[in-house]
Amino acid sequence: MNCMRTIIAVALRDGKVLSYATNEHGEPCKREGYPTGVGYELCPGCDYPNHAEAKLCENLEEGCEVLIIGHTYACEPCKAKMKDAGVINIRFA
Repeated sequence: MNCMRTIIAVALRDGKVLSYATNEHGEPCKREGYPTGVGYELCPGCDYPNHAEAKLCENLEEGCEVLIIGHTYACEPCKAKMKDAGVINIRFA
């Protein structure tokens, strides 16, 4: 099984897409059977640095909005990284 599900983080400004990132990495998931948000440290592909939100922040423009597709929340490290990168709003779809 590849990691649980694909999450897409999209950076937007004035309704235009600036960039996007996903959590895809193609490794077998070691979190099978765990609920969402639990056990990220068990699977290198699922751990925080590979979250779509964290990857998006690598080349993010300050003052943009982030739309996260495929999830209903962002973990604390991702929220902190987006705040530090200057994200002004986070939405979920």
